[in-house]
Amino acid sequence: MKHLLIVGRPGIGKTTLLKRLIQAVRHGPIDGFLTEEFREQEQRMGFWLSPLDGRQVLLAHRRMEGGVRVGPYKVNVSVLDDVAVPVIQRGIQHAFLLFLDELGRMELCSEPFRQAVQEAFDRGPSVIATAGISPIPFLHALKRRKDVEIVPLSTANRGAVEEELTARLQALCAEDEAVRALQRQADRICEMIISGEVPLIDIEIQQAALREAVARTFPDKQALYHLIFESRFRRLWQQFRHQ
Repeated sequence: MKHLLIVGRPGIGKTTLLKRLIQAVRHGPIDGFLTEEFREQEQRMGFWLSPLDGRQVLLAHRRMEGGVRVGPYKVNVSVLDDVAVPVIQRGIQHAFLLFLDELGRMELCSEPFRQAVQEAFDRGPSVIATAGISPIPFLHALKRRKDVEIVPLSTANRGAVEEELTARLQALCAEDEAVRALQRQADRICEMIISGEVPLIDIEIQQAALREAVARTFPDKQALYHLIFESRFRRLWQQFRHQ
């Protein structure tokens, strides 16, 4: 699966999860940005746009002069156009993983930003993005793509999702050819699930073969198949076969 779209309600921990995933692969060829809360006396007043290169610029604020109104905030669209868009374009050219936090009404009020995101999904590296649950047409189109895996995030599954995605991204960045071979084998199974045409028995045969290959490659890590692959296959089955 090329892209991941982590979806959840506001405050559920999407940005925190992305921070931890970035930390786990920080030595790899990664790029992107975070959208972090700006608080005054414990009240959320706005949002910072924080590229992974260390900058931090004010994206939105309740009392900002000018800007585009989105809910209670005014959005500085020039921050999206002049900071976020170049980060995405740089990531398309040079990154292996591109982190985009988040794709919401605030960020998508910029047409150049939407175009850059579209280009990243169409021809860029693997994108790990977050989004809310609001019915936004642009996001709806992303969710329907066959190269996008939707990862629902909730209070009940946050720990399990973090553990799974950390292991998956670390394996994706691994230089070990044996690990890459397992990833290719898993990708073929994902394609079988997504196609909707391959019988279940054939998919189960390939899953059993992958389970055996993982056991041979990592005999001391019995839970690795379940951690990295089983949840992924189950999620894709729900996403593409139970519509």
